[in-house]
Amino acid sequence: MSTNGHRKSGTKQASKRSARNPDRPARRGQAGREGDPVTRQRVIEAAVRCILEQGFYRASSNAIAEAAGLSWGVIQYYFGSRESLMLAVLQEGNRRLIDTLSTADLSGDTVAERIEQYSVIIEKYYGDPEYLAFVQVLLNLSHDPRTSEQTRKSMIHDSDLIRAQLDRLTSQMFAGTGIRRTALRNFPFMVLRGLSLSEVMLTTLPYDTAAIQRRMADQRRMLTEATAWLIENESTPSNKAAATAR
Repeated sequence: MSTNGHRKSGTKQASKRSARNPDRPARRGQAGREGDPVTRQRVIEAAVRCILEQGFYRASSNAIAEAAGLSWGVIQYYFGSRESLMLAVLQEGNRRLIDTLSTADLSGDTVAERIEQYSVIIEKYYGDPEYLAFVQVLLNLSHDPRTSEQTRKSMIHDSDLIRAQLDRLTSQMFAGTGIRRTALRNFPFMVLRGLSLSEVMLTTLPYDTAAIQRRMADQRRMLTEATAWLIENESTPSNKAAATAR
């Protein structure tokens, strides 16, 4: 009897707390594992905006909470700590990249066509201004000695998933060339990612970069053509002969 009364009283108190703060999830076990996914996403997006506007270190817990329209206490219920929130931001970027890569295929008949398709795929993620927030988080979590072992393991896990998808697309891009040299197989990704990053960084500079940005399309085309020529020139003689016969 008294147990039921205590349970009812506790339920009423919990309901009152929920009514006072509807964004706060019920506390179940460890903080950061429960809650409304819409509010959780809202916090992640607020963190991305703060990092882009203020930089990784100036995007404080209070600044992120203010941008999300929540108290830091509520955010702690969802993420537990600032490190966990930053990991969630990085995982958001990783999820976008994995989704982009896993749904893509290179179906061009020639190396040049496949590289052009690959360029569009790489630009979609690395040319997005929000990538600048994700890379700041990646660099800081990777180099901060205070980053927990659990966070590092999560980062490695996502990195392995991304690498698997990149390897799949690379195999499609190099199909029929006979090229197995690792440095050359990694070359298209490195140069195309670098170009996309250069392009998006231009938007953050405090001076007029319009003329440089207008030339980016031509530079991307030349880079794609040069990369295709390099790969075709390095193809094995038998594969070159087969390509000519076709």
